[in-house]
Amino acid sequence: MIRDFIERLNKLTEADWCRYAFSNEPLSGKITPEERLQYFRKAAECGASLAISLKERYGELPVKEYAAREGINVNYDETVYDGIFTMFAAYIHPNDITVFRRNALATDRLITENGLAGIVGSVKTEDLLLAHELFHYYENRMPELYIHQKHILLFKIGRFENRSRLICLAEIAAMYFAKTLTDLPCSPYLYDVLMLYACNPQRAKQQFDRIMRITSGG
Repeated sequence: MIRDFIERLNKLTEADWCRYAFSNEPLSGKITPEERLQYFRKAAECGASLAISLKERYGELPVKEYAAREGINVNYDETVYDGIFTMFAAYIHPNDITVFRRNALATDRLITENGLAGIVGSVKTEDLLLAHELFHYYENRMPELYIHQKHILLFKIGRFENRSRLICLAEIAAMYFAKTLTDLPCSPYLYDVLMLYACNPQRAKQQFDRIMRITSGG
């Protein structure tokens, strides 16, 4: 079943993933689909370009080494979280990242056992998670990033304007930062199903169905 899920998800387009990424954005209804795609692309570029600049500064290194260069404490928790919300990794301000290793290793085994490396490559799940949280470290230290801009005009009275950020842009940027830093060959959003399936196949199927419903316009 998981192989079928991943093969179908791997066929989704950039516009499909944009719809998915914006599905929980509170202000999504205030912008057109064309504008959402533009924001998605710029947020993805924001994350990818930051990863490229990191490689240019330090060279090609293991993800954990990039974190070490920034003085980040990387912790590995062996607890398996599979309650209402499954925990995979967390960034805690100012410089702590925790990766829940057993869930990550279970995902790696799932990939191997189902012959999915041809789609997702050989990136270790814990490295992908660490890279994702590493972006959130930079997000907190770099107010000039594109994702911090207040893109949406809520209302205007005379010369006074009230604008807001799009919350989902930070997660989009983190996804593409992780993809670029680890050289992941597929969309990082595939892991939204892969990581769930490794510890709870039923919830993974629900997530897969949700993605397909959103991307089909249903």
